[in-house]
Amino acid sequence: MFAGCDEGSSTEEASSTDGGYEIEIDGGTVQVAKEDFPVRMNWNDAMSACQNLGSGWRLPTEMELKAMNEQLQNQGKGNFQNAWYWSSSKGDWGGAGSVDFASGDVKYKDKSKYFQVRAVREYRESLNPSMNEELNRAAENYGSRP
Repeated sequence: MFAGCDEGSSTEEASSTDGGYEIEIDGGTVQVAKEDFPVRMNWNDAMSACQNLGSGWRLPTEMELKAMNEQLQNQGKGNFQNAWYWSSSKGDWGGAGSVDFASGDVKYKDKSKYFQVRAVREYRESLNPSMNEELNRAAENYGSRP
């Protein structure tokens, strides 16, 4: 498994876990891998590499990348590069969203470009208990597990 993505995690402080970092976004918590992948990738390879980590790891959305830049990079956390990072967000013309961690700019770029990649995943353990109960009840009503 990629060294930046541990299976388990326990909260040591508000923004750091054994498996990486946490960001707050739209009332939820997203776990951020503690490292970038060791090589830059095109968008298709970035999507596959994150999904291949398993355990819910994926390429972040544009909004999640912006939150990572604001909540981690701008606070001196996360060891991010001052470079472009891929998001999972797709553009109308076939490009994909990216965020420049040096300036905070957001642009849609050709998917064949090679940018930095950092995986994220939903971090349900950090949701408040009443939210977990609500999600579990909803899943039971549909005959599936969360």
